Amino acid sequence: MEYARLRIELPSVETPVTTLAATDGVGAIYLLAGGVADTDTPTYTLSIEAPAETVREVLEADPDVRSWELSSVESGVVYAYVRFRAPPGIAEIRERFTRDSLVVVLPATFRADGVELTVVGTGSDLSRAVESLPPSLEITVLEIGTYRDGVHRGRSLTDRQREVLAVAHELGYYEQPSETSHEEIADVLDCAPSTVGEHLRKAEKRLVSDVFD
Repeated sequence: MEYARLRIELPSVETPVTTLAATDGVGAIYLLAGGVADTDTPTYTLSIEAPAETVREVLEADPDVRSWELSSVESGVVYAYVRFRAPPGIAEIRERFTRDSLVVVLPATFRADGVELTVVGTGSDLSRAVESLPPSLEITVLEIGTYRDGVHRGRSLTDRQREVLAVAHELGYYEQPSETSHEEIADVLDCAPSTVGEHLRKAEKRLVSDVFD
């Protein structure tokens, strides 16, 4: 089986999840599970890096949200169960990437302008699904290859965490002894050393969890 990691931009589509992703104070949003029924009111279980109060305010104010519940809150991450009315663009993605041999490998990452996901299936089915998406959905193929267990590990990192890790690696942060410091990494990234430390800790925690989960 093959896999493709895709970024799909939805320039004219807005959902409660993309609204959340565009809200100040909200970090990464991951789809952990979704209902399997073909419906225009899908149900998602989400992991949201944000204060619980921010998530509540957005969900309560959105008229497309049919029901929601925060299942737990821990270390700045909110786990939410959300059912909402989805625009046609969401149904297009769902239908294209769950037909024939195709399955979506979770978690998928939501952004303010769309979603990033990994799809597994035969090469022909993957090609057909990508080519059949309507022009209103802008698609970028980020990575393709032969699927193997764990190929998607590390995808739970945010773009910023990945960027900080890349700079740290390039500067020799993980050499023994370390060849750089948080201050030097911060100079390259134009941010505070404390911000570097926070991103590195969160990224390392996620990568270790990927390995042992």
